[in-house]
Amino acid sequence: MSKVADRLYAVAATVDGKEYDFVGNFKSVREAQQAGRRYAEDLIHNSMAGGRLSLKQQPLAA
Repeated sequence: MSKVADRLYAVAATVDGKEYDFVGNFKSVREAQQAGRRYAEDLIHNSMAGGRLSLKQQPLAA
């Protein structure tokens, strides 16, 4: 999170420490923190769901 103007905070997130995704601009520190947490939770949830779905779609080896 970075303060970009008076009462305006930008949030970016990274998984690998190299590439960042822009999450958004927010009017308060609290909103920015909540958005960052929500983004991280969504990433974890989607990666876990994707892993389970990909296993279901692959045929089992005999």
